[in-house]
Amino acid sequence: MFLLVGLLFAVLAFLLTRGGGPDVEPRRVPPSSPLRRQSGGLLVYAAPDRQGTERLWRWNLVTGTVARGPLIREPIAMVNVGSPEYGRLGLTSDLGNGVREAAILDSLDPGAVITPLGRADFITWARHGASAIFVNRGPLLDGCRREVSVFVEQVRVEGREVVMHDTICGDVLSVGRTGIGYFLTEQGLGRVDVVGKGYPDAGVLLEGYGVIAISPGGDMLVTPGTEFLPAIVPTKPATGDYDPPPTWVAGQAFAYRQFRGPPVPYVVQGVALRVDEVLGYAPGEITALVIGRLGGDRPGLWELPLGVARVESTTPRYVADVGGVTTAAYANDGSAFVLSEGHLWLLRNHRLSPLDVPEGAPVPNGPLVWIGREPTADG
Repeated sequence: MFLLVGLLFAVLAFLLTRGGGPDVEPRRVPPSSPLRRQSGGLLVYAAPDRQGTERLWRWNLVTGTVARGPLIREPIAMVNVGSPEYGRLGLTSDLGNGVREAAILDSLDPGAVITPLGRADFITWARHGASAIFVNRGPLLDGCRREVSVFVEQVRVEGREVVMHDTICGDVLSVGRTGIGYFLTEQGLGRVDVVGKGYPDAGVLLEGYGVIAISPGGDMLVTPGTEFLPAIVPTKPATGDYDPPPTWVAGQAFAYRQFRGPPVPYVVQGVALRVDEVLGYAPGEITALVIGRLGGDRPGLWELPLGVARVESTTPRYVADVGGVTTAAYANDGSAFVLSEGHLWLLRNHRLSPLDVPEGAPVPNGPLVWIGREPTADG
């Protein structure tokens, strides 16, 4: 009897720590709901078009109307350019054969002009979408050596900034930017490090770690190399041409900010949280919304406090289980729109409420972006 009571209290304590998922019998939020209108602005998303392509749609959250946008390649990422209030969007698309392209839309009208910024093996948007970082990994030359090029294109300023162009024994797995400089996850034979570039005395910042993501405010989510590196570092066979793709950086998450001490783990009742992907950052960059898991749990939506010196705890908050394609976008009021398992949700005050798109409008099937207003010609 005492054992049963103890188990019940343990389960209750765990659920309280994780927070709450959707209501047991949630009431669907209709398109005209005041709950949805509180966020204001527009929700922009992609959905398949009858022509077999993708089309952007813009949903006015105040009026509840949905309008067609331009035809685009299927996006794997969409970002605000500079600020959500400008309404300009950047896209990342997969062109096939391991090549990705970043581009800018001049408007959200059906006839919008799409201007490519560049192509690379992988692309990271930085500084609130004001710049895109491109990483090109040349083929393996012999053994472990390859040529790596990292360059930056600014959205509003012409000219390319070269961050790195070198032949290394290893690979570059991820990249990001803070107000100080650029930071790369560099993999070598038997090692992986976070390495700084583009500022005085740049060099190895964190030995044995990789960067999962860097917030616009400069807060890093990092993970030990043992979490994501294979037991054997891939190299080119003596008689073969196989060149493996870069390893995805994911694993036990640590909060880190330069000059503020060692990385601090995110832990829930003694269990480390593994982060698979960062979906977005709340206004002020005080919270990251991520896909993570505890031990053998299925993937879940978690809110992570950011800023090691600005928060009292590094305990993340569980929101709900997720599955399938999962994306999210924050509005300026701190609420977030979440797509998971083919359903749209509104996240507010740590809880999800189901959200219906207007009648006749397609359901999102990929990245989401919230904007404050329609872009203008001079915006």
